[in-house]
Amino acid sequence: MLDNITPSTTQKGNKMELTINSKTLGQPVTFSRPGNQYIYWDINGQPGTLGKQPTHLGGATLTYSGDDENEFKRICRNWYRSYIREMQNA
Repeated sequence: MLDNITPSTTQKGNKMELTINSKTLGQPVTFSRPGNQYIYWDINGQPGTLGKQPTHLGGATLTYSGDDENEFKRICRNWYRSYIREMQNA
C-alpha cells in the first residue's frame, strides 16, 4: 500500500514546492523547482539544488517548465508513487 499523500504547495514566481508526508520513508519529502525547469527533492536534509534530483527509469532527470501548479503536483506525485513502488519491489 502506498503512502497517504498530504500535499502542501507554494508557488512564488518560478519557484514551486510540494511536501508529501511519507509514512514509508518516515519523514516529509519536499519537491521543489527553484528555477524554471529542474525538480529536486529533499530526501537527504539538503533542500533546493543541494537536494537530490529525481530521475526516471533510464536516467532522465525529472523536469517541468510550465507554470501550472496542479501539473507540477501531478508530476511530483506520480514520480513519488513510482519511486515507492520500485523501493518496495527491490
